[in-house]
Amino acid sequence: MHIRVLVVLLSIASAGSLSGFQINWLPQGSFFPSRYLDPAAGQQSISVLSYEVAGETQQLMYVPISLSMHQQFVRSVQSETRQWELGMEFTIYSQFSIVDVGEAFMGGLQNADYRISSVFHYQHNSVSLYRVSLFHQSSHLGDDYIIRNFVVTPTLRTQNYEQLDFTLYKKLDGWNLYGVAGYNVSPNTVRKRLLLQLGGDWHHPLSNQPGLALVAGMDVKIYEHNKYVPNVRIATGIEFARRTQTPVKLLLSYYQGHLPYSTLEFQKVRLVGLSLIFDFPRNTK
Repeated sequence: MHIRVLVVLLSIASAGSLSGFQINWLPQGSFFPSRYLDPAAGQQSISVLSYEVAGETQQLMYVPISLSMHQQFVRSVQSETRQWELGMEFTIYSQFSIVDVGEAFMGGLQNADYRISSVFHYQHNSVSLYRVSLFHQSSHLGDDYIIRNFVVTPTLRTQNYEQLDFTLYKKLDGWNLYGVAGYNVSPNTVRKRLLLQLGGDWHHPLSNQPGLALVAGMDVKIYEHNKYVPNVRIATGIEFARRTQTPVKLLLSYYQGHLPYSTLEFQKVRLVGLSLIFDFPRNTK
């Protein structure tokens, strides 16, 4: 299915080149901003979080790490504020947990999620951007978790599926707002199909330190699979190196809802702690 989508969008790209657009092959970066408060965003990040599971008394430390690769295949530029691009993303979301077992702290890989996406971005003007994404995701418990918890039965497969997403992204004065509608397109799936997502972030550059900015925002995900109980993440912090192509964000974040990763998604959790997020190189003309 990914190949068919790419063929259709490449046909659009060819049509664009015939209509006078400037075509760039394998361009650097991307003009579409990251939804960095989305736990499933394709980005480089590491978090150190307290991990509380509803109904359990054990206190855990949770360390999710995401490593991602982005590459645009083609970009067509009509003007500085009107362009589109077609590419792919690949992200690994590794989750480590550290447990107090009385005599010592034990840590290990809890789970790993893998996601590969074909993406199409379109910028209509300086305010409105659009994104179409088709991704495949799979999720696997780590050996450390399996051994520690004596797991001897097959794990749930609700995080193994394909999904088609449509995103509208708006840039306003000091604010970035987005809405996402997603649908699980796997023909034989054990996961319910609908996703709705809303979010936004605020940024305020510091006048005396142009390379720094205060940032804050919220991301809300509502899955049919989770009976429409919202997953909410709220964060605030500071962004460094804003004048470079790869700014860095240090955030204090709070998350409540179903575990945002892994075959343990059924857990209702509260996650609080620090996150460090590294941006990808921005589009350079």
